[in-house]
Amino acid sequence: MEYRPLPDDRTEQFQEYIEYAFSPEDGPQDEYDWDPDEQPGDERALFDGDSMLCVCRHYWFRTRLRGQQLEMPGLSAVASPPHHRRKGHVTRLLAESLREYRDRGDVLTALWAFEHPFYERQGWGLANKWTRYECDPEALGWTRDDSLAGGEFRPIDADEYERLDSVLAAADEGYELGIERTEDWWRERIFSGWQTDPYAYGWESEDGELRGYLVYRVEDESEGKRLHVSDFAAADREARVNLLRFLADHDSQVERMSINRPLETTLLDSATDPADIDCEVKPGPMVRLVDVPAAFEALEYPDAPDASFTVAVSDPLADWNDGAFRVRVEGGRATCERTARDAEADVVTSVSALSQVYVGYHSVADAESLTDLDVRTPAARETLSAMFPETEVFPRDHF
Repeated sequence: MEYRPLPDDRTEQFQEYIEYAFSPEDGPQDEYDWDPDEQPGDERALFDGDSMLCVCRHYWFRTRLRGQQLEMPGLSAVASPPHHRRKGHVTRLLAESLREYRDRGDVLTALWAFEHPFYERQGWGLANKWTRYECDPEALGWTRDDSLAGGEFRPIDADEYERLDSVLAAADEGYELGIERTEDWWRERIFSGWQTDPYAYGWESEDGELRGYLVYRVEDESEGKRLHVSDFAAADREARVNLLRFLADHDSQVERMSINRPLETTLLDSATDPADIDCEVKPGPMVRLVDVPAAFEALEYPDAPDASFTVAVSDPLADWNDGAFRVRVEGGRATCERTARDAEADVVTSVSALSQVYVGYHSVADAESLTDLDVRTPAARETLSAMFPETEVFPRDHF
């Protein structure tokens, strides 16, 4: 089998695989409303001779984590036709993707899982949880009388992406793993859709400064029209109140609306009646360490004491991660070198659990309770906790 870039003459077959995997209810298509060449990222495929077994797409993201800028490839569009399934081809595709990432020098990757248990078995771990609010527009009517109500709304488009970038940076301050959106990403993934483009409006304060925006679609459902906000960014509380006021003013057009937000419940506290708002916690994307030694060495650890410990990692796909390592922390930096596997390792963990601790989704204490992370010495627990304190994680972009 051979893993390689998608050949130009296999574009239509790639589209067929994706449509069958994610939209089988639409039936076979004679034409497609989207072209892979117009999308950000690069397609890959696994071949057996001339037979294309499965496909995927890689997005070359940059992200922020613990004060560092990191490359974080996004893995997407993993698809295999029914006649090639249950033969281990997708697992091989994932392993080859990790090898490509490692060869690039990447230490972390992310994906949105179609099936969490499958990807957990392959070494990925949940990165965060997020909140979906759903309500009638009138449940947000309190914003009209709020003391912060004011300013102006206006349509916005992708030509303003640089101004929107500054709003997004303010909205995501304090959250980890937000991606750096490129111009192509703004144009092709935020302001464009597979079949219909979304609406987009910005909110400007009294002095004309753009401080909030939202991107949304109106969907016709069996119980009426629903306005779904796919991207909601407010630089501060004033902008947030006014964006909610904008949504409330759709009460004559839609029956329901939904908003995706970080893991919080403050909208329930602001509402006149919190029972009018449904608040559901949803799983976010999954993350995975690509290269364990390089990942330890990629970050700074200003609060960690000078210390050393051994960690034994199990990895079902990447043999370069599967083994024992000696981690030494000195002066806020770490080195990580392979060592002989030792039954007396200070830390024993799957790559999945270690990935969750690395990005801050779990504290070390929570990971010991909820995952297979086994920290066997107090000194190692103290060092690991200082290196990787729990953080707020919110990668808002779907891919």
